[in-house]
Amino acid sequence: MKLVRRRRIVLAWLLRILVLGCVVLIWMFPPLSVLSRETDAATIVNYDAAYELQSDGDLLLTETLDVDLPPGKRGIFRIFDTKDPRRSNVQHPVDVISVTRDGEDEPWVWNESAAGTQSIRIGDAGNIIGPGEFTYEIVSRTTGALEPAPSGPGRDGEVAWWWDVVGSGWQMPIESASVTASLPAVPRTVECVQDVDTRCEVSSEGQSLSLSAGPLAPYTPVTVRAIFPSGALPVPPGSSSFPLIVLVVGAALLGAGGAAALWFATRERPPGFPVLFEPPVGVSPAVGVRIMQEEDAEEDLQALLFELGGRGIVSLSNGELGWQVRLEQDPAAVGVTIDEQGLLLGLGLVQPGDSFTVAETVASGETISTTLSSMRRSVAEASTPYLAPSWPGILGRLAAMACITGVLVATGIHFFSTSHVPLALVAFLAAFSLVGAGLAVDRSVRTKHSDAGRELWTRVGGFARFLSTESSEARFDAAAHRDWYPRYLGWATALGVAAEWASRFEAQGIDVSTVPYVTGYGVGHGFSPSDLTSSVASAITGASATYAASVSSSASSSFGGGGFSGGSGGGGGGGGSW
Repeated sequence: MKLVRRRRIVLAWLLRILVLGCVVLIWMFPPLSVLSRETDAATIVNYDAAYELQSDGDLLLTETLDVDLPPGKRGIFRIFDTKDPRRSNVQHPVDVISVTRDGEDEPWVWNESAAGTQSIRIGDAGNIIGPGEFTYEIVSRTTGALEPAPSGPGRDGEVAWWWDVVGSGWQMPIESASVTASLPAVPRTVECVQDVDTRCEVSSEGQSLSLSAGPLAPYTPVTVRAIFPSGALPVPPGSSSFPLIVLVVGAALLGAGGAAALWFATRERPPGFPVLFEPPVGVSPAVGVRIMQEEDAEEDLQALLFELGGRGIVSLSNGELGWQVRLEQDPAAVGVTIDEQGLLLGLGLVQPGDSFTVAETVASGETISTTLSSMRRSVAEASTPYLAPSWPGILGRLAAMACITGVLVATGIHFFSTSHVPLALVAFLAAFSLVGAGLAVDRSVRTKHSDAGRELWTRVGGFARFLSTESSEARFDAAAHRDWYPRYLGWATALGVAAEWASRFEAQGIDVSTVPYVTGYGVGHGFSPSDLTSSVASAITGASATYAASVSSSASSSFGGGGFSGGSGGGGGGGGSW
């Protein structure tokens, strides 16, 4: 049982490390589409942008692009960013007013676009126009371009126009760029950043500003931030929205709190375990361990064979072909539990003299596998009076597994899709996963003990203490009870304390290498208790693995914030040729 607990702990921490790794990847690294983005063969010889900003945040943009297209091109496409980088409740929807090429109207259509963007494709699919230099003019309008300025002493009521006047999504290099803007008021300060952190020159006179930049490599933004003094413009809506960090932290606390509440709801205070010298009456080792640890014992099949052997119902003989299990007594005459009956019937042991050989063959492995499944169903049925469903545990386990899966899916979407996963959602899923990882790996949370179950839990735990307690002449006379070793070997095996149980006798000089119901090849002097349990377990595992391999083979053959950096503004976007 200690091994089971250690395994749960290790698996839970592995899941936590996996979730943390996913969060770090999402937080620190851009999508693969960004890491592997390619440049366009076309070139923007000159990019001219003229902005007209209104006091209510409406923005009119006229873009004039002189584009040198290589052979085989039909036109260009334009991507508009509509997601506000600092206000989750604000969008910048784009309305395209007109598109011309060389002064003539040019056909265009809305294109499918990633979340937070709008995209148009300009040109006729049936008309190749390249090579050559063409002048495109795109007139568009958007809203919500003004925002509350970053707070600071004496700056309440200030308004900012924080905009990527040259977007970070242009796949084509830009040889030169010029930007002019008509502003609704005289700004207090105007700043410009090119690329990530390279300052650029911007001139401001009255209610207008202008700048020149270039050459610009593909995906190089130019960002402008103009701050208008308090009272110059009405404070735009959205100033009361929660900052992203507040949403993320709140979602994480909600997720962690929910997982913690469900975890505490599944906890049961262990009863006392007084040392008991006999196992519970009328309960098999498989059922007893299921009641104690609320999941099946790993060695339950082997434990039941030893339990039946200790009562003289079966015998085990080791031969060259494997371990043979032989029925020695009529089960109906001596009395067996429901799961023991299921084991015997599964192995075909009905009448005294019937036998079954545990060998590394497909037929033997199939029998072992089906018998184990039916036996565990019988164990679950026998456990019903002692274990009731725990709905917080069932819900918590499903939720934890769903959240862990959600983090993995979010990571995949982040790197391999154009869709956007909100950071607040990732924070909730990750926090629930980190706290609830123990729920995901612990099947015992699905049940809780009834009053009868707690009583049986006490007796099984007390007997486990007796089997595993270090030997002492004053407390346990091994010589006077040497028959106890084979009789309780099944319980010791199911409880995972077979080695400790044997050491209690060996510490007092009692040889337990010979077990009355075990005979055959290799058994005898020098054949230790651990040899016995590992040999039988290995035979069972080998038979099951042989069958599993055959099934597998058959199946396969049949089938932002107060900082200021480039690309941090609203608007922007980009485009390329097609």
